[in-house]
Amino acid sequence: MIYSNDMDLKSTNMGPSMLITGGAGLIGTAAKTFFEQQGWVIRTFDQKKTDLDGRPIDFVGDILDYEAFREPFQAMDGVLHLAAISRVIDAELNKEECTRVNLKGTKRTLDFASQANCKWFIFGSSREVYGEPSSFPVSEEDGVSPINHYGHAKVSGELMVEKHCQDHQMAHSSLRFSNVYGHARDHKTRLVNAFVRNSIAGVELDIHGGNQIFDFTHIDDTVGAIFAAAEHLDKKRESLPAMHVLRGEGVTIQELAHKIIQITDSQSQISYSPGRNYDVARFYGNPARLLNALNFSCSIDIDEGLKRVALLHQKAMAGESK
Repeated sequence: MIYSNDMDLKSTNMGPSMLITGGAGLIGTAAKTFFEQQGWVIRTFDQKKTDLDGRPIDFVGDILDYEAFREPFQAMDGVLHLAAISRVIDAELNKEECTRVNLKGTKRTLDFASQANCKWFIFGSSREVYGEPSSFPVSEEDGVSPINHYGHAKVSGELMVEKHCQDHQMAHSSLRFSNVYGHARDHKTRLVNAFVRNSIAGVELDIHGGNQIFDFTHIDDTVGAIFAAAEHLDKKRESLPAMHVLRGEGVTIQELAHKIIQITDSQSQISYSPGRNYDVARFYGNPARLLNALNFSCSIDIDEGLKRVALLHQKAMAGESK
């Protein structure tokens, strides 16, 4: 898609404008919907041609393709950078590709953003930066100590964003997402999606390991926090410290499986298989910084969130069977 009159985007009475890289993914799809509902002008970039809701991506290409990736930044106020190898297992199995996309891609994104005079930049980071914490709930002040390639790439990305944005007078924010879920067309192998689909189908729910505990965040809360950060950056032009986006609610994998079986009224059984040495086993965080900095808190608890996503999966799977 070519925008023939970019200069008009900033001269009209429309709301702020934002480019979403990785616009076809779970967070990118939901962010586009929410921001546009608030009157923002949104462009999307991704390798895929459509997002999870079936809408066309505005600019399709590889993040390191100079010509394909340069144009989308023109006349944008800010950038929400989500493009990444987004799953720990994929990053671990192909570390070279993770480095190419998550690090070199972030560098290219920052370069184009500053060249286009974007005013602010949001980096999609992850709770994986903490590795295996020694105390809970985890606070941002506890520092980072990643144990896998994905986590190391996110730490490097945060540092890269901070330095580049300081050097080029762009306000910035690194948001550390935690086990985001909530769309039936997201990766079928992601934990919540896999459990819900298997439970509806009456298939066994397999737990890798057994002692894991995580802070699950519904996509609506995640996007709400992103919007709060974007509004802050756009209006105040003041950078934010790195912060969690989560409820601060630790849920064991066994609890998650049992909740899903109950919600879906399933006869599925639970099985256990060996864990993977690069997976973080335990994490839940303190949401205080998010509340203090942006006056935002994640309000959808795990029971309500699972009910919502189970309903989406039931509808989607009913459609698949026709």
